[in-house]
Amino acid sequence: MNNLFVRFYVGVVAALALALILLVVAAAGRRETVAEREDQDARLAEHYVALTQGNHWLMQEALLDRPPAEWDAIVERWRPHFRYPIELRSAREVLAGELPPFVRERVAAGEAAAWSRVTHATSERLSLYLPLAGTDRVLVQELELGPPVDVLLELIGVDVMVLLAILGLTILALTRPLARHVTRLAEAARAFGSGQLNARVPTTAPEPIGRLARTFNAMAERIQRASDAQQATLQAISHELRTPIVRLHFALEVAGSALAEVPAARDHLEAMARDVGEIEALVEELLIYARLQPGAPPLELAPLDLAEVVRDVVRDLGPLAPALPPVIEGPASAPCMAHERHLARAVSNLLRNAQRHARAQIRVRFDLTDAFATVSVDDDGPGIPEDQRARVFLPFERLDASRNRATGGYGLGLAIVHRVMQAHGGSARAESSELGGARLILTWPRGAEAA
Repeated sequence: MNNLFVRFYVGVVAALALALILLVVAAAGRRETVAEREDQDARLAEHYVALTQGNHWLMQEALLDRPPAEWDAIVERWRPHFRYPIELRSAREVLAGELPPFVRERVAAGEAAAWSRVTHATSERLSLYLPLAGTDRVLVQELELGPPVDVLLELIGVDVMVLLAILGLTILALTRPLARHVTRLAEAARAFGSGQLNARVPTTAPEPIGRLARTFNAMAERIQRASDAQQATLQAISHELRTPIVRLHFALEVAGSALAEVPAARDHLEAMARDVGEIEALVEELLIYARLQPGAPPLELAPLDLAEVVRDVVRDLGPLAPALPPVIEGPASAPCMAHERHLARAVSNLLRNAQRHARAQIRVRFDLTDAFATVSVDDDGPGIPEDQRARVFLPFERLDASRNRATGGYGLGLAIVHRVMQAHGGSARAESSELGGARLILTWPRGAEAA
C-alpha cells in the first residue's frame, strides 16, 4: 500500500511540475512578430498610465506651482519618501535613450508614457515618464513590481502545502481500495500456490481488478476440480488394487505350501512374494499421499512429546540398519502440537531415507523455539545438489544415480513428508549437512496449547 501511494503521489507531483515547466518554456519560446509584441506592450503601457494618472497629476501640479529653478530641490525632498528612483531629466536626454517606439512617440508628444519589461520570474521593471506641460523636463520613475522572493514563498508556500496535502489525500483515497483488493488477490494467489486449493478472492473490486479476481477464481476452481478428480482416481485405483494383492498373497501362500518340497519353485514363489509386498507398500504410500492432499479435512492436532515420537521412531527403525545407529540430539522433553501418527510417519521417512544413503553416520536432532518445532535428519551420504533440493519433495521424482531406485523406495516418501508438513502448517526443506551429506528439516508451528 505504501509503495503504491508513494509512487502515485510522486508521479502526479512530477507530472504537475513537468507540465508547469513545459508551460513556462512554451511561453518563453513562443514566437511573436514584432508588431504583436509592440501592440501588447503598448496596451499594457496604457493600463499603467491610466493606473498612475492621479499620482502624476498631483506631482505635476506640485512642480508647476513652483518656479522651474526649484524643481530639482523639490524632487530631491521627495526622493526619501519614495521606495524607488525618481528624478527629473530633459526630454532630449530621455529620447536619446533606448525606448520602444510607442513610448518615444508619447514622450515626444508631451504625453505620459509607461514601459514595462520582465526582469525576473516573479517581478518586472516599470518605467514611468511624465513630461511636464510647457517645459522640456520629464519626471522619470523606475519601479520594481512584484513581491520579493521571501514574501512570495511565504504567500505561495502555504497554498502549495495545502495543494500537496489535498492531492495526497485524494490519491490515498483512490489508491487505498485498489491496494486492498490487490493485496487480497496476492494473498489468495500465495495461499493457492502453497497448496490451499480452496483459496478464493472476493470479486467486488472495481474493474479491471474485479475481472482479474473472477479470472483467478475460475482458474482456481478448474485446478481444484482437476486435482480432486486426480486424487479420487488415485484413491479408487489404490483401493481396487488392494483386493487382487490380498488374493495374490493368499495364492502364493497356498502355492508355497503345495510346492514346499520343490526348491526352485519355492525360490520363485519367494521372489514373487517380495514383488507383491513391494506393490502393497507402494499402494499404501499412494493412499497416504492421496489422503494428505491440499484441501483435505484438517488434521486433528493434539499435544504430544516430540522427544518420545523421535525416540520411538529411531528404536523401531534402528534394526533395519544396525551398522548405522542414529545419534539423537535434543531436550529430554519437547511438548508441541501435532498429529502423532502422521508426524511419526514423516520422521520415519526421513530416517529411512538417511539409512538408504548414509555411509557411516546418521544424526537426528529435534528442538523447540517459542513458536516452532523442528526435526532434522543428517547423513554423510552423497548429498543433494542445491538446484535439486526442492525436487526431492515431489512425487516419483528421481535424482542422479546416487539416489536411484537401486537404493530402495518408490519416490513417495519425501513427498508424503512434504504433505504432512503442509497439513501441519509447516514446511520441509533440504540443506547440506555438516556430516557431508544431506540434511532434511521439518518445521511447523509448535502450538500455543503445548507451549
